[in-house]
Amino acid sequence: MSNLLETEKHLITLQAESEEKFLTELRSGHYTLESPLVVKNPYLINPLAAVVCFNTDEETTVQITVLGKAVEGDLTHTFAAAQEHVLPIFGLYDNYINTVVLTLGNGITSQVYIEVAELDVNRALYCHTSPEYFGKDLMLISSTTPLIESAKTVGFDYAGDLRWVITNKQSWDIKKLANGRLLYTSYRTVQKPYYTVGLMEMDFCGKIYKEYRLPGGFHHDAIELGNGNLLAASDNNFNISVEDYLVEIDRKTGKVVKSWDLLEILPREEGNAGDWNHHDWFHNNAVWYDKATNSITMSGRHKDAIINFNYDTGKLNWILGDPEGWGEEWQKYFFRNVTKGDFDWQYEQHAARILPNGNVFVFDNGTYRSKSEAHRVPPDENFSRGVIYKIDTEKMEIKQVWQYGKERGSEFYSPYISNVDYYGEGHYMIHSGGIATYRGKHTDGLGAMLLNKYNEEHIHLTLESITVEVQNDEVKYELKVQGGNYYRSRRLSLYDETTNFSLGKGEFLGGFGVTPEVGFKVKFKDIEGGVPSKHNVSLVLEEDRLALRATLREGSEVFLELKGEKESKFYSVPTVVHDVTAACVSFEEQSDNDFQFYVSREGLSGEFKIYLNIDNNRYDTQLIAKL
Repeated sequence: MSNLLETEKHLITLQAESEEKFLTELRSGHYTLESPLVVKNPYLINPLAAVVCFNTDEETTVQITVLGKAVEGDLTHTFAAAQEHVLPIFGLYDNYINTVVLTLGNGITSQVYIEVAELDVNRALYCHTSPEYFGKDLMLISSTTPLIESAKTVGFDYAGDLRWVITNKQSWDIKKLANGRLLYTSYRTVQKPYYTVGLMEMDFCGKIYKEYRLPGGFHHDAIELGNGNLLAASDNNFNISVEDYLVEIDRKTGKVVKSWDLLEILPREEGNAGDWNHHDWFHNNAVWYDKATNSITMSGRHKDAIINFNYDTGKLNWILGDPEGWGEEWQKYFFRNVTKGDFDWQYEQHAARILPNGNVFVFDNGTYRSKSEAHRVPPDENFSRGVIYKIDTEKMEIKQVWQYGKERGSEFYSPYISNVDYYGEGHYMIHSGGIATYRGKHTDGLGAMLLNKYNEEHIHLTLESITVEVQNDEVKYELKVQGGNYYRSRRLSLYDETTNFSLGKGEFLGGFGVTPEVGFKVKFKDIEGGVPSKHNVSLVLEEDRLALRATLREGSEVFLELKGEKESKFYSVPTVVHDVTAACVSFEEQSDNDFQFYVSREGLSGEFKIYLNIDNNRYDTQLIAKL
């Protein structure tokens, strides 16, 4: 007898149910300033957040102050006048009884105590700064090794105290949008090793207001444009290539309104970096738009190249990097070094951006520090750094004008991930997030991949990140965290004039489109007894797609069949193992023979029996999906 698959609720739905529950409680009870309703972790993924709810007879503002362990750690914000008050509380400490002071517009005050249990989270090994310099901001670092239970995405204050956390296995960059909310990756994957469904608009409570779902998924980086739209790194046809596609997303609908395919801009097999492979030939890890030149800048780790092209036409403007290995026809796009003194090209770089003065700022990972295998620099002698180049696009000349990190040698060496940030002239952040040592020696191995390589020897593997801020060449801040690698770092404030919390269920925008069916008749032989256990088949019905996961032999012919009342729909399940030389994030443990496949619910309606056809043998999964 077949079993009907229950729909797994999306986090947006679960959060809406949680919100409705505490709003029902608020509106059915008599909660006042002196006796408010306090809900810890109201949106399920941030145990260092809460909401405090109560009513007042008249409309009034409310000022909240989350008391720090020292007065410098106090966080204060005033909310607009209302009668029903649902106040988001950020910046709580764990393993601590937190005090929150509530002050009405007329000066009447009350205190709320919120106890938070101790969390299994990596702490700051040290944080060197001053409250005068760092103020009320937090340094957010996003986990690239969430398979380590303690390596969560977190935020630390000036004292190095944990004040923010996201418990979902999410990574990639976190940026603050103009509306005060955060741009963060979806928590759902769409393809190995780390491609996610899309992007989410989220607040510091962890509440999701929008999920932008993309047909080609999302990875690495996205930015907000002046018109409010989003530029996001995506994929076009995963079977052909990855990490060489860029899309612009309409903010209101989630639809892709413009796209750029790097296969139409660059050669696939010239200027290859040390970790190049045919499938992931460019490995874009940065997106930047420069209004002054109406151009887009992207960072190709597997080309050791930063590229810039026209937003409107896609025409290549320039390439920044070591020109070795590029054919003669491409040399005109490269800059000629005219620096007097210290100069290095960047290698396998990350987070390239254009500064207001036109300079290029990038995190130079320095991986191998050579195009030639014979001249590679060993990791114990290598370095990573933040570096600024001044470029002259008329003369095609380049000068190195600033750097930080080279002087620290291998201690600061991160062969992958990491980023830089710009606060103003002479004021920069440099985050070396992928530092790894094995048996005490620095390695070119990537922490997210070393976890699988040394899964029986983790005791010998040390992963850490170092985040530094420099102002006028003086180190004003340094944070070190051990126990994981951290993709990027972002200095943000929990409360400010853009704080934007509102009630209501989040929206699903964009979509995956209709999943293509195979264009031929599938032949099969029915096999009794269900799918063999060696295939480890998992079928999950989500609100917007059917997810298949299975262990399959590489190259086997596999079809997923949805058998309806009148006809069957067949979908080809790819079983090609692609070479992965740079797993920047490790969301889940998987072997090469673990495959994922998703069927969009768009265009499907009715009940379908689910069969799996493996090498012409048809197996009944004994499951039914109501779509």
